[in-house]
Amino acid sequence: MKNILVISFTLLCFVSYGQELEEEVSNEITATSFQEIDSLEVYKIKRVSVGIKLGIPNIAGFSAEAITPILGNRIAPYIDFSSFPVNTDETDLDLKYIEFGSNFYFGDNGQGFYVGVGFGTLNTDIVFKNIKFEENGNRGRGTGRINTKINTTNLKLGIKTGGHVYFRLEVGYGIGTIPKEITVNGRFSYEDSNGVTQESNGTETEEFPSIPGVNDKGVLVGNFGFGISF
Repeated sequence: MKNILVISFTLLCFVSYGQELEEEVSNEITATSFQEIDSLEVYKIKRVSVGIKLGIPNIAGFSAEAITPILGNRIAPYIDFSSFPVNTDETDLDLKYIEFGSNFYFGDNGQGFYVGVGFGTLNTDIVFKNIKFEENGNRGRGTGRINTKINTTNLKLGIKTGGHVYFRLEVGYGIGTIPKEITVNGRFSYEDSNGVTQESNGTETEEFPSIPGVNDKGVLVGNFGFGISF
C-alpha cells in the first residue's frame, strides 16, 4: 500500500512539473514572437517620402523620393520642383527649377547618410525694365525680355532622419555652363529729327542677372527639407 502511494505521489509531481515547464516554454515562445513583431514594426522601411525643400537653388519647392529594394534598399529615385520670382529694380525674373536623379544610401533602411546624383534645369524668364537701346542710329530706353535654360549635373551629400516625419539636409554643387552675357530683344522709344516720339524694336547685350547661388561655373546646392514618409 505504501509503495502504491509513493509511486502515485511521484507521478503526480512529474505531471505537475511537466505542466509548469510546458507553460514556461509557451510563454517564452509567445514573448519572443511579440518581440520579433515589435522589431519588424520599428524597423519597417517607409518607401515613399513627400515634402518641401528650402534653400538653393530650390528657394521653396516640392520634393518626392521613393526607396526601392535595389541593392538592399539603398537606391532612391527623387524629383524636385519649384517656381519662384526674383525681382530687383533692374529686372524681373520668373524662375522654374526641376531636378531628378537618384540617392544612394549607405545604410539599408532608407535613412541616414547618402550621396546623390541628379540633373537640374533652371528655366528663366527675364524682363529687363529699363535698358539702353541703339538701333539704326536711334537711341532710347525700353523693356527687353528673354527666356534662357540652364542645365546642370548635380552632386550632393545628404542626411535624412527616419520616422513618419522626416528631416533632411543636403549640400553639393551643380556643374554647368552659366552665360555671363545674354542678347536681349526689346522695344524702345526715341525722338526723331522732328522731335516726335517714335517706337522701334532693338537688340542689346546685357549681363546675366544675379541669381542666388548661381555663378558662371555652376550652381551651389544647399537646402533643408522636411515632410512625411509612409
